Amino acid sequence: MNRKYIVGAVVAALVVVAALVIFSVTGGDDEVSPDSLEDIALVQEQMQGIPQSGATLGQADAPIEILEFGDLQCPACASSAREHLPEVIERFVRPGAAKLTFVPIAFLGDDSERGALGAEAAARQDAIWPFVTALYLNQGGENSGWLSDAVMRAVVEELGLDVDRWNDDYAGDEVATAYFEAASRAEEEQVTSTPTFVFRGPDGRAAFAGARDISAFEDAIEQVGGQ
Repeated sequence: MNRKYIVGAVVAALVVVAALVIFSVTGGDDEVSPDSLEDIALVQEQMQGIPQSGATLGQADAPIEILEFGDLQCPACASSAREHLPEVIERFVRPGAAKLTFVPIAFLGDDSERGALGAEAAARQDAIWPFVTALYLNQGGENSGWLSDAVMRAVVEELGLDVDRWNDDYAGDEVATAYFEAASRAEEEQVTSTPTFVFRGPDGRAAFAGARDISAFEDAIEQVGGQ
């Protein structure tokens, strides 16, 4: 299994996509290049000192897990990353009340597929959250070709990750398998738009879709058992 196979098979893997309603706002600047990337240091500062493991940001024993199903082309996902998730991280993740797990999925086209694979490769270096956040902060227009291998590789380099390892993982079978597993997980959770946030805690499950403010996170966390 490789990336060429994924592009050809994505329709079969994501049958549900045909019926999706996508939360969307105006896309970003189409002109995104490896030399135009901004705010990488800001992303690193935002997450400094918080444990990261695979696709999860936060302490492993945090009582509440927040899953974000996101598409790296999705403008609403980028809005959430800019406007709401920094406060969620400071209020709930950094103190250990919750942990965030990113599930990369592809709803919007080839760029989305590349982004999901790139994110899974970054997860192999415990860096999916800075990777996806940096790309959201530099997001271009939907299906404009902005989310290229070169742009993702530049983010990997700016974050100080092992670029050669990322390249190998990005093209490898393990990441391809994870990509399809994420698609299946989204279907199981009945995800019909991005971003979708799923909360699990001592008192059960809650979920909402869209770029919602901090009050929505507070309500969901309280519902699943947050204090």
